[in-house]
Amino acid sequence: MEKSLDCLSDLHKLHKEVMRNGVLKSTRASSLLSGQSIKDVILNKCYIPVFVSVDTRASLMCKTLKSVIAQEFGAGTEIGKLLLCGGPGMGKTTAVEQLIWDWASGIHLQHYTFLLRLCPSMLRGPEQSLQSMLLSEHTHLSAEQLEIILKTPHTILLVLDDIQDFLSNCPESGKLLHEPHQPAGGAILVHSLLQGSLLPGVALLLTSREAVEMESVHVANLMGFSSSQRKAFFQHFFENKDKGEQILNQCEQAVGVKEICACPRFCWTLCCVYKEQENWVPETLSELHCRIMHTLLQEHKVNVETAKQLICGLGKLAEQCTSFTCAHSDIVKCGLQPFLASRILSAILHVNADDPTSPGATFSFMLPTFQDFLRAVAFYLDHDDSRLLEQPMEIHNYHLLLAGLSDPAQRKLLETSVGRFSSGRLSEFHSWLMKSVAEVLPGTEKTNHWHVLRILYHTLSPTLVRESVGLCKWRKICYSDLQEADCAALAFVVRCLGELEELNLNSSSLTEEQAEKLGTVFRLAKSINFRYSTVSLDVMIHFARGLKDGRATDLNLTNCNLGDEAIKILCSAIPHSSLHTLSLYDCELTGPCCPSLAAALQSERCSLIELDLSVNELEESSVLLICDALKSPNCLLEKLCMNACELTEPVFSALGSVLMCGTSRLKELQIGVNKVGDAAVKHIWKALKHPHCQLQHLDVEMANLTDASVDELCEAVTVCGSIRSLILKNNQFTDISVPRLIKLVQDCPGLELNVQYNDFSEDVFELMDVYETIRY
Repeated sequence: MEKSLDCLSDLHKLHKEVMRNGVLKSTRASSLLSGQSIKDVILNKCYIPVFVSVDTRASLMCKTLKSVIAQEFGAGTEIGKLLLCGGPGMGKTTAVEQLIWDWASGIHLQHYTFLLRLCPSMLRGPEQSLQSMLLSEHTHLSAEQLEIILKTPHTILLVLDDIQDFLSNCPESGKLLHEPHQPAGGAILVHSLLQGSLLPGVALLLTSREAVEMESVHVANLMGFSSSQRKAFFQHFFENKDKGEQILNQCEQAVGVKEICACPRFCWTLCCVYKEQENWVPETLSELHCRIMHTLLQEHKVNVETAKQLICGLGKLAEQCTSFTCAHSDIVKCGLQPFLASRILSAILHVNADDPTSPGATFSFMLPTFQDFLRAVAFYLDHDDSRLLEQPMEIHNYHLLLAGLSDPAQRKLLETSVGRFSSGRLSEFHSWLMKSVAEVLPGTEKTNHWHVLRILYHTLSPTLVRESVGLCKWRKICYSDLQEADCAALAFVVRCLGELEELNLNSSSLTEEQAEKLGTVFRLAKSINFRYSTVSLDVMIHFARGLKDGRATDLNLTNCNLGDEAIKILCSAIPHSSLHTLSLYDCELTGPCCPSLAAALQSERCSLIELDLSVNELEESSVLLICDALKSPNCLLEKLCMNACELTEPVFSALGSVLMCGTSRLKELQIGVNKVGDAAVKHIWKALKHPHCQLQHLDVEMANLTDASVDELCEAVTVCGSIRSLILKNNQFTDISVPRLIKLVQDCPGLELNVQYNDFSEDVFELMDVYETIRY
């Protein structure tokens, strides 16, 4: 055996040379929709390993494809079997070719003696053995040489690209192959390799457009370019880094473009369009696709009538082919047979055969979004098409493109190449959209809300938004878990309407980019709910910016992990906002935030009427600053809640002086769950007797009050005359205090008294039961 392997030394060098030349001889040229040629990517050293999502059984992890390859096929690892999954243009084939190039160049994976590829067209053909397929693919190998190579499968990395057609319908174990010379169909051969009955120990790298769950293989889903990778791609394409970054930023501002910029092939297309039209900036994805289609038709000198026939046929194909691959019969059925030998068809469809006219040829769209685009254009062009739009509750992505194409400005260029859109079809879409808005927005299904808002955004029509949304009862549901595109869509709709009654972001976790998109909504919403949300400093900056001169009157930040720095930013905006109610309940605030709050409260422009600072560990000296601010003639605060804030006796004393100062507008004070005792609360009883006190509601729950304070308490409330509600829950009053409390209710008709959870016995319940205004 050693002698046999030694004689393969020269063959090993030849094989690497052949594999390198195979990559360089790739027949696919760089083009608008098919992307940059693999040869150019590799020779120009511009390959960027994409990100993938890997299922680790416990959770999903995001890694670079380069690190996943190293982990799966590195020296010393177990037998690697990896399936790369991703749609058209996500970089599967380019990744495979780069890997082959690196191996053949002696850069990576050198512990594999031979790297062999298996062409998918052979798997789709007549039954034959693995051995015969490999000999057909690698003509420089003899049968004897291949037989020696296959005897040590653990030294082989076998690559199978584009094999989604063979992964489903796993054959029975009895049909699996065990020898390389056994002939079989493609599916049986692939599963025999995966399950290890054929060439046990061989390493496998496979790619598929669709993910398939299999126990015998690890799956990595291609996620495409990250933000930094897109930036690197654009900078390399335009050579000037600043220019490339500027163009990328312009691109991503277009409606619907950023969501698909992760696709490497789409990035190439985008760069090519910008290179030809440097002074042109698309507003939407629809407008971008219109220019791409117009450019293709002009390059291939296709007249208007022929272009219309082509697009109508492609639209039917896009409608009928639900899988990634279309058969030759589908092409014929959709009236595209006259275009089979045309270069324009191969510019739009990827042909999986040397001869596109052969019955065995298969076809696929270069980009999924372009498939949806052609379907949408065909809808507007084909007068005789009997297709109907889906029901409003079954909204799909292609409706976004329909929406964009409904705008005359976005479709203007394309109509010069394909003719005018059907006015009847445009009216049909308009009616469908109006019906969709009327049915979806009053409902509670959040996903459908986002679909409709995105569709409205793609129309770029304020008039249409006002006509549709303005006439429906938009249910104000919680909009947590929103995407950046949702933020932009919501902002557009609200901007068109001029206001929003309520923005409910309960339990959300916004990114800085999302918050920036929502700036308009922050400015125009009357009520904003951020309860149980994560609000970072960066998000707070955008939020505060939106509040300045905004319409919000009610802001709820209950249970947000804000901290003092975020509150300082918020307080800088409060004096310039319309905000009447602010809840900062349990926001992990401490003393350092109080100076900012105090400054805001005594600002001439501050309109705050209600403030809740409950369940925060505020320091005594800092709270005293707030008390001083409450005395300011500029302070409009009528309701203050500081339950469970660890308040001290000096603070109670200061609050008492606030109530007596004559400038305070406080009518409601909640200072419960501060266990200060009778001596501290005595300052409040004293204040109630002062003629300047306007207090109507007082909450001193769980303040450690005892029977010793009941006489002074009752006297103060009686003298005050303005108190309408008094909460004394969870204190230490006993049966002794009950007669005096009953007399208080008798002396103050209409007073609501809550004395629940004190140390009363059942003997006094009947005494209090007579009075409806006593809760015990």
